[in-house]
Amino acid sequence: MARSVRYPWVVDVGITACGLVVPFALVAGTVRGIPGSGRLIDCAFGVIGCVPLLVCRRLIAQLERARPERR
Repeated sequence: MARSVRYPWVVDVGITACGLVVPFALVAGTVRGIPGSGRLIDCAFGVIGCVPLLVCRRLIAQLERARPERR
């Protein structure tokens, strides 16, 4: 069970990347001339991608609490 929570920071990096999709899509979409509806769809990828990562983060926290203490 310890192997499943060896690198929990990877999920945090993914959440950060999803959060950065929103400003990147807004700025790059404006520069490239993408209409507002297209930019909102691009932003939705970051928001929707964050949902499974938040679920994984919660499950990792549960595994951490359930793991016996090491000596």
